[in-house]
Amino acid sequence: MATANWQSDQPTNLNYLSPVNFDLLIKKLPKTRYFCVGATLPGINASEAIHSTTLAIQSYLPGDRITFDPLVVRFVVDEDMKNYQEIYNWIMQLGPGMDTDDFQTLTNTKGNPKGWLSDSDYEEMYSDATLVINTSSNNPNLFFRFEDCFPTSLGAVELATDASEVEYVVADLTLRYTLFKVSTKS
Repeated sequence: MATANWQSDQPTNLNYLSPVNFDLLIKKLPKTRYFCVGATLPGINASEAIHSTTLAIQSYLPGDRITFDPLVVRFVVDEDMKNYQEIYNWIMQLGPGMDTDDFQTLTNTKGNPKGWLSDSDYEEMYSDATLVINTSSNNPNLFFRFEDCFPTSLGAVELATDASEVEYVVADLTLRYTLFKVSTKS
């Protein structure tokens, strides 16, 4: 018979996670970092397989796919719109939005006579990001590292002269990534 160990079964930290104690670091978007007002830690989904039996009961087994929801970030747009522009330019270069030179400039393939992309050229297309979750004392506690991020959506900016009070402009940024990992060390 198993015995309960009441001391080891008790939580050691009784503080709740505060939704305001976080920091977001995105290498390619330094101006967005200081205006970040929200981030949604993405969900992770595992597929399932149906296990049929000769009975009328179906059971489930773990599947063979893991998918991640996108990383969604909310930021206040600065007066010069510098943070909005850095995201806009990144998306347009990935497109290419204006002309094919944008993508060549981003990946540095102009210097390549054959125009082929090397591994180092691909690195310019992506940026790693880290969502730092802080303790109630505002000390770094957990690090969620997102590898190979790239923007898929830059939200609309709403401007209105009929507002009764000044509410600063907020925009959403959606990022896709390859994988995210959790660690307790920076």
